[in-house]
Amino acid sequence: MHRRRFILLTFIGLISFGSLVFAQQDTRAIQLKLVNETVVIRDSIVHLEQIAKIECDRVGVAKRIGSIDIDEFSGTDPELVISKDQLGIRLRLAGYRPSDFEITGPKSIKVVRASYRSETPPLTLKSSPENLAVPRSIDPRPTLEAKIRRNILNEYSIAASDLHVVVDPKLNLPKDLGDLESIVVLPVGRTDLPLGNQTFSATVDTHSKSQVSLKIRASVSVYREFAVANRDIQAGTTFTSENLDSVRRPVSTRSTSNSFLTYSNAVGKSATKDLEKYSLLKPASVSRIKVSDEVLVKRNSLIEVTFQQGMLTVGFKDVKALTEGALGDRVEFIHPRTNKRATARVLSAHSASIE
Repeated sequence: MHRRRFILLTFIGLISFGSLVFAQQDTRAIQLKLVNETVVIRDSIVHLEQIAKIECDRVGVAKRIGSIDIDEFSGTDPELVISKDQLGIRLRLAGYRPSDFEITGPKSIKVVRASYRSETPPLTLKSSPENLAVPRSIDPRPTLEAKIRRNILNEYSIAASDLHVVVDPKLNLPKDLGDLESIVVLPVGRTDLPLGNQTFSATVDTHSKSQVSLKIRASVSVYREFAVANRDIQAGTTFTSENLDSVRRPVSTRSTSNSFLTYSNAVGKSATKDLEKYSLLKPASVSRIKVSDEVLVKRNSLIEVTFQQGMLTVGFKDVKALTEGALGDRVEFIHPRTNKRATARVLSAHSASIE
């Protein structure tokens, strides 16, 4: 009898131990190993799978993480330098916690744009192969991306520098395709800005002088400014220009865009809980500081007013404040360009930011 009870308890213990091991394996952090060599890509946007090896038991999760856009080439810049810290910020922006992943490898990696590289073949190039019905020497995607961008900018109020469109590499076009300029992308016809993977309708002329309709799949994202802690911040600490930075990152969902605070909206508030360095600020993690009644900007004092749109930051020095305000308050002033009354949020005793 005792022997049977011993065997039963042993069997139950083994099952419990196996479940515990399985649970631990299932919750193991995702491993991201940065490559050691220079990466060369053809597209203007850098995705995580192009610069890091992803180790994850779930294929779907690995694929989703690999598709996250990390950075974008600006204008004709031939190369980018992406750091581990930048990866961490981008993963948090995508909704992952620091405990969900572990980043190893070099502290930073250089990414070169293929169109600006005239040397030996690239060391690493993971762009998806094209499946086009037109000659490989002709890539219609830049033309299509420009047309989709133009239509979106015409339909929605958004800065051109904030909008990014990437057409699906697996693009099927008519075999007897005529001039690329004959492609007409139809209006979106929606009240809200299309974000994420979208399908656009278009018409195109063929060599047989007929017009055909086609569908174009593309990924649409917009750049937004987010507040990020540049150091560990304890609960109750006031957010200022000393402990906050502003990061500009593309978002492809409306929920992500609304989930984090901008730099100007965070300044003047306080932390409701401890925040780690590089944490993005969510509305639930901050509260309006009530003890910040000290007037920093006084009436008729001269301050510097900054305004940021996309990659461009414009500053106006020696602007006279028409009202007074504490940290995070809005003060009024006469805009140097429009000569109209405007407001800006106080960042310090000598600066304010236009939202």
